[in-house]
Amino acid sequence: MTANDTTIIPSSADEETLVAHIYTEAQGPRKGVYLTFDQAQRLLHFHLPGKQLKELYYFNRGYNNRVYLACCTDASEYVIRLGGRFWDHRKITNEVQALALARKALVNVVQVPTVIGTSVDQTHKVISHDYIVMSRLPGVPLDSVWDDMSLEEQEKVVDQVAEIFARLRSIELPGIGNFVKGPNGEPTIGPMMEGSSGSGPYQSWGAFVVANIQKEINWLQSDGKFVETMAYIPRIETLVKTIESGGLEKRFQGVSTQDAAAVVGRPISFTHGDFESRNILVVGHKVVGLLDFEFAGGFPSEQEWCAGFEWLFARAEDPFHKGEEEKLKNMGQDQKQLLDYFLRILKGKYGIQQFGKDCEEYKVVLYHLQINMAPWWLRDTPKEDWTDKQRQSMTTAADSLDKALKFLGC
Repeated sequence: MTANDTTIIPSSADEETLVAHIYTEAQGPRKGVYLTFDQAQRLLHFHLPGKQLKELYYFNRGYNNRVYLACCTDASEYVIRLGGRFWDHRKITNEVQALALARKALVNVVQVPTVIGTSVDQTHKVISHDYIVMSRLPGVPLDSVWDDMSLEEQEKVVDQVAEIFARLRSIELPGIGNFVKGPNGEPTIGPMMEGSSGSGPYQSWGAFVVANIQKEINWLQSDGKFVETMAYIPRIETLVKTIESGGLEKRFQGVSTQDAAAVVGRPISFTHGDFESRNILVVGHKVVGLLDFEFAGGFPSEQEWCAGFEWLFARAEDPFHKGEEEKLKNMGQDQKQLLDYFLRILKGKYGIQQFGKDCEEYKVVLYHLQINMAPWWLRDTPKEDWTDKQRQSMTTAADSLDKALKFLGC
């Protein structure tokens, strides 16, 4: 934790002062979601009777949640995270159950946070927002020290990350969806946590993809903001019919050039959902913690490659996005060496193949197609307030969507 990462919340500051000077977002998931010092103390008293809050730090990082470090007078420390306003208690339930599964799979390999308490099972609201209180793990975020490591140290980190990824990937799951508490209290797969009532769980890749695309079509038709991509709805609906009939998978069978000896992995597997360096904790070059399981679930295997590993240039990028293509071209020699090293370990030691150009690329294309229909980063901003950069990102998304539909034969 550094001064640049955190802001101390004064014990005397009222809500009006904090909103004016610290919680200043005009849009986004964190708008209107925050803690005062007194509210944090109330949470600690409820879940940890006798604990006295000494200092409260707000982490400046992040987009979806408001995260705090609570330092107590007895030197114990806890993390408090408030859920953003676009989600409800299902997101916290999902993370609690994901952590339980991950802890078993990663025992003696790396720590994950211990849940102290949440807002989910309370008969009354301790505070007005959904929250989770967790233990604080040792270490610092990998992204804060990665560039200062030698290539040899970075390779040691990559070795550990590969094992963590493979262990999570080995968890068998019965369907596609997010985690819920099962009849006997055990984690199991349930409906998706996003949406007003959720959907799923899904038993097939095609049903899952069709549901995601339909959700984006519904957004396009109800919002009217994304005129650049609304024109593609007839072609997208044709794509949906092709997926539902099984025609798309048949069209791309045999197209992959992956090594026949490599195993792609279980089609449905435990997915962390954000395997980025900011969520990996290290002490020196030892990986000691893995954080942020809020978007974990049981998902098709390509999802992890599309949502994580950008720090290693291993993310399955949108093949039609000019900026991402340029970024890969500008990789340094050490970066190329680390990427090759990571992929060789996964493939040779754990039998895991990277999704992308040589492995079921059409699934990667479909992942990014969904994102480009109604870009999430523009949804909460009125179109008349878009910056030049945002308008350009919409143009880029529409161009990528058009090319993706052509690639998929629609």
